[in-house]
Amino acid sequence: MKIKDILDELECLHENAQMICVAPSVGLRSRIYMVGQVLKNIPGVVLGERQPYLHEKTVDIFKQELTIFGPQFHEKDFLIESIQDITDESFESRYYKLTDIKSLRGEVVLHCAEGEILELRVIHQEVLSE
Repeated sequence: MKIKDILDELECLHENAQMICVAPSVGLRSRIYMVGQVLKNIPGVVLGERQPYLHEKTVDIFKQELTIFGPQFHEKDFLIESIQDITDESFESRYYKLTDIKSLRGEVVLHCAEGEILELRVIHQEVLSE
């Protein structure tokens, strides 16, 4: 989905509804940790639980955060990034394309109907200092 399409979908939803993301093909269900560029020039969200003292993302807050993206982002696909630990020293960034938005049981769900975009997967190694 494009940012304009996301904003159009959110316009008619309750502004205090909580936001979550799901990718059923991999059993992924998570809250949004951060909104921003997930890859160079690609808008999206990073999944993960927020710190206990921070409020959960609501539709209203999410719409406000989408306004940080300039017009150069409006025609880009919106991605969802999930971080998966591999070992204590390495982790993967996995990416999913947002395909639609659903309102279910008082939550607004950013839904990824397709599987992971495998060509975008990145493995990160932590450098251990001595």
